[in-house]
Amino acid sequence: MTGIERRWFSVTLMVAGLMLVGCAKKPTAAAQAAPQATAASAAVAAADPANKEPEKIIAKTGSPNLPGFVRPSGPVATVNGMNIEADLFNAEFDRLVGSGARIPRDRMKRIARNILGKLINNELRRQSIVREGVSLTEHEFETAYGEYTNRFLDSDGRFNEKRFNANLKRSGMTRAQLKAQIREQRRTRKLIEKVGNLEVSPEEARQYYGNNPSAWIESESRDVRPIMVPVAPGADSKEQAEAESKAQAAHDALRRGGDFEQISLRFQDRPLAPIHLTRNSHEQTLARQAFELKVGEVSKPIKTRWGWYVIRLIEKNDQRTRPYPEVREEIYKTMRARKFYLEDQRIVRELREKAEVVEKLPF
Repeated sequence: MTGIERRWFSVTLMVAGLMLVGCAKKPTAAAQAAPQATAASAAVAAADPANKEPEKIIAKTGSPNLPGFVRPSGPVATVNGMNIEADLFNAEFDRLVGSGARIPRDRMKRIARNILGKLINNELRRQSIVREGVSLTEHEFETAYGEYTNRFLDSDGRFNEKRFNANLKRSGMTRAQLKAQIREQRRTRKLIEKVGNLEVSPEEARQYYGNNPSAWIESESRDVRPIMVPVAPGADSKEQAEAESKAQAAHDALRRGGDFEQISLRFQDRPLAPIHLTRNSHEQTLARQAFELKVGEVSKPIKTRWGWYVIRLIEKNDQRTRPYPEVREEIYKTMRARKFYLEDQRIVRELREKAEVVEKLPF
């Protein structure tokens, strides 16, 4: 992923982060037009423990930090007659500010206004989704959820439940809330695809390539085949010595011209995939050794935090500028992400101009 692409990808993630799970609403005539949003809101409200303490100072740390800054209750805004309830506002405020916060009052108010603005924008999107008849099939949801959970696959392609749950905990979300959020994000994406303009012309793509020359520079690198003899963290000197001895044996066998695959299987369960290293790679001990080798050469045993490695250099890659045909699809993907963000902002802005919005924060 290029530097330019990473920046726009980060922007896209920021947009996705704004699309919080639905807002709870009181049934009015307008509310009957959006039953999906109401159901999602009720689920979040039921899961929010902050609802039980409506008189609590808005920051969990209490009045010494924010004297007089009272936690709102009831609707914090209405959008075309649809209520945005305080429980969602309070939950998001607590998630962002956390406990123990000592934030100046004026800054705290800015945070509160920003949260309310995001919640209002989310409601505008949801109402537009209903008007435009945008729906999400179960297959589309499962595909989107699978794309998310694939981030937690280990090297063997198995789902790492522990890492997934730890990520949920850090996010302050339940699995049900995550699924609701993913549904809302995908509906919003379909809305923007329907009413927005995400088209990227060949001329625009070419111009983007020319305007960002540094994005296509590929640093020099080395590709190596590794054999690793693992050593557990905190292993004693005897275990370290045994591992080093095995790595030395692997090195000697390779230097004698032995088959890499067969030798690899003597020291590990299965051959490891090649490793791509640059001068800035995280594992500097391997990178330094790789850049000293000639193609086909084998390193002496290398000690790392994971254990002992022996590597063979299989390819040397000089710095180069990637040609346009090679990066064309990356450019289209990056530019579509950029247009998605800009179109989302334009659509929300136009919806806000036409909407009847009443803000009701008590400060």
